[in-house]
Amino acid sequence: MQKLLRQLGEWATKWRVNYIEDEFFIARVRLTFYYTVTAIVILGGSSILLYNAILSNLADSLAANIFLSPSVSQSILDRAQDILLNRFLTIDITIIFLIIILGFFLTNKTLKPIKISVQKQKRFIADASHELRTPTAVIISGLEVTLDNKKLDFMSAKKTLENTLDEMREFSKLSNNLLDISKYDSKTNIKHELLSINKLVRMVAEKSKILASVKNINFKIKIISKPIIIRGNEVELGRVLYNILDNAIKYTPVGGSIEISDKTSINKYILTITDTGIGIPAKIVPKIFDPFFREGASRTTDGAGLGLTLVKRIVDNHKGNITISSEVDKGTSIQISLPLAS
Repeated sequence: MQKLLRQLGEWATKWRVNYIEDEFFIARVRLTFYYTVTAIVILGGSSILLYNAILSNLADSLAANIFLSPSVSQSILDRAQDILLNRFLTIDITIIFLIIILGFFLTNKTLKPIKISVQKQKRFIADASHELRTPTAVIISGLEVTLDNKKLDFMSAKKTLENTLDEMREFSKLSNNLLDISKYDSKTNIKHELLSINKLVRMVAEKSKILASVKNINFKIKIISKPIIIRGNEVELGRVLYNILDNAIKYTPVGGSIEISDKTSINKYILTITDTGIGIPAKIVPKIFDPFFREGASRTTDGAGLGLTLVKRIVDNHKGNITISSEVDKGTSIQISLPLAS
């Protein structure tokens, strides 16, 4: 008995948390209630009008029949009223019951995208707060320790200031990335112009090649020489390329290789960046564009996990598409497709 009561208590708690305290469940109930009230008003009004019309026609027909006595006519009319009332009540109740069930499912379908969006926003805010809290805590604790040091010398103070400056730079970078993400979430119009995308790719690739040479990475650039024109924002697309190539260099070991190639196909410009880096587990690839997502080796590096989120938002803003295929310890291939200028 105690076990049964305990299970009932757990079920009641779970129900309260999952449903009663769920604001979207309450919204579904309210919307279903409004649908039901509306259906009752419409069905009730229609049924009353139809009921009265049928009885009125029947009464006129009976009155015109000279072969029926008034008592028989009244009996027929009374019987017809009972039958019609039962039929209309049965039909209306059935329809209202179906509307309640259908409405409850339809409201779920209507509110589900909103619920997912709100959950993403809440998770984003929580992650952003956590990431912003870290550099702030480091700065405050570092300064407090330094101020409490009674034997503080010039070199120690200078080291503390240098560390604080580094943290402030990270803080500024994180804040700017958050602002950029919010900019794309709010559908801000970013000016797009005609530009040679392969020229931009080559320029960014040549600069990144210098960084790759420090790790003795074999950097191959196979870019079409003929200008390929798209409509886009040069600064934003430059950020996409810098970010992807920076990740490729960061996660490719010494002596590895990175290859950049492009082509055109069916009114699209397709850029492929392939490296022989550490790779990404298959289960993680679908989450790689989520804000603040970092996994495994990536957590040992600098950054808050916003780079690829921005990359995805920028590519989407250019009506393009980005896909990632990867294999652990073998490398990663990123393909970006952008529509050609018409």
